[in-house]
Amino acid sequence: MNNEIEIFLNEEYGYRTYTWKPGMNEEQFITWWQNLSDLDIIKFYFNINALPGTLKLNETSSHGDLKTRLTNDLKDQRPNYYCHLHDVDDSFLQMNENRYPYKRTSRKDWKDHWLDYQLKSTKPEEVG
Repeated sequence: MNNEIEIFLNEEYGYRTYTWKPGMNEEQFITWWQNLSDLDIIKFYFNINALPGTLKLNETSSHGDLKTRLTNDLKDQRPNYYCHLHDVDDSFLQMNENRYPYKRTSRKDWKDHWLDYQLKSTKPEEVG
């Protein structure tokens, strides 16, 4: 029996929604979510394709209007696996009646995290 979950993902940065199959069951996914760092959230914020598993972009008729999009998202349907992914202050996971807000792991501003991430992933130029 395959108990891999499927999640409706609301990506606020790109104002897009996806059907996300992370390749995990519910318990594995909750553990993965709770072990994320601020750098992970920022990485996903700028590169949604860095998420584990597969993403399928959903068609939507309400691009750009966040209140309308959130109202029309599938978060009110049960059984429910819903993820709102934005930044370290407002990302959350909703699984049925249980809500798992992302818990910040540092006091840094998310922009500082992104700068750190960029610096770590940039190769130093050779001095000639």
